[in-house]
Amino acid sequence: MGNIETEVLVVGAGPAGSIAAHQIASSGFEVTLLDRAKFPRDKPCGGGVTVRCESLLPFSIDPVVEDIISSAEIALRDEKSIFRESSQTLTYMTQRSKLDAFLAEKAQESGAVFRDSELVQDIRSLAGDGFSVTTKSGTRIRSKVVLGADGANGITANRLGYDRHLGGAVALEGNIYFPEGVPERFAHTVVLNFGYLTDGYGWIFPKKDHINIGVGASRDSGGKRLSAALTRLAEIYGVDLRKIENLRGHHLPMRQSSAPLTRGGSALLGDAAGLVDPLSGEGIFAALSSGMAIAPVVGQYLTGHSSSLGSYATKLEKDLIPEIETSHALMEILHAYPRPFIWMLQHLDLFWTGAIDLIRGDSTYIDLTARFGAVGRKLLTPTAMAGSFISRWRRNHLS
Repeated sequence: MGNIETEVLVVGAGPAGSIAAHQIASSGFEVTLLDRAKFPRDKPCGGGVTVRCESLLPFSIDPVVEDIISSAEIALRDEKSIFRESSQTLTYMTQRSKLDAFLAEKAQESGAVFRDSELVQDIRSLAGDGFSVTTKSGTRIRSKVVLGADGANGITANRLGYDRHLGGAVALEGNIYFPEGVPERFAHTVVLNFGYLTDGYGWIFPKKDHINIGVGASRDSGGKRLSAALTRLAEIYGVDLRKIENLRGHHLPMRQSSAPLTRGGSALLGDAAGLVDPLSGEGIFAALSSGMAIAPVVGQYLTGHSSSLGSYATKLEKDLIPEIETSHALMEILHAYPRPFIWMLQHLDLFWTGAIDLIRGDSTYIDLTARFGAVGRKLLTPTAMAGSFISRWRRNHLS
């Protein structure tokens, strides 16, 4: 209990919130970072941090890396798997319980005050004079800026009147432990399997002493479809689902084009803003990108050089959101026409090299589609729209 005054309040200590707190505090501002959970805490997530993600950070995540991925096993349903390898690192595997605690620690090292087990119950805008926040413990906080990094169901957006219109996907995943070590066939390799869900895919990600196995698909997919797909995935790769632990379903929020990102002295970051890559379902890159993007904007606002946080939205609409929209178009095409898409990924070096460049951050989705030429770019949107129609028809008539 008690009263706190701070310049910036960040609600939610996931990657978006913690890196925002780190960057803003590093610039000399007072930052308080809250999370409702007791840290360290787990979070439903595959736990892959691509090289593209890691390159955004001003520090190394080596202390929490459990495996380094340089290859992929790719298959369509139960057909023959094709292994694709890279001479370069693609993804760092970690656990969200460790990664998020590490990032929160880095925020504290930069000067932010971190308070876990602090559930926000109410947020009120004080008519241009900042915000008043109340937590379940009775703590009252006055802040000039509020950043909502509290996820798809977070309280910040709801209390401050954001109309988010979040669509999205759903996933079902869990962990299977191997006391003597992860089997060699899964080490340093991600397994990607397509086709059992008309609008999603399955995965196996290796960690230090376990694998994360899961499936994801559109929000229209019911629990029975996800469960059946997970069972089939386990059968194909010889995994005993009877040993699965922490099995859980979760929502992957995806922003609609009209959804606002800021209101006066507040902004939404990461999952709270629906910033998720539609094609992969990965959200850490967008979370870190939004956290890095908001930091200088907050500095300008607090020093009187801007009257709102609107330039944060402008920056995302210039850099990140066009990438998400292009990813969404590619997702619709993949789900509608999985066989040629997967065949190219399996057999065409140009396609695989493009995927490597994307994962490592050497190119973007827009760069990749530019390889199709001007005509291909023009056909991307109508092809995606046709793909969306085909996928919906399959869900309704073939499932």
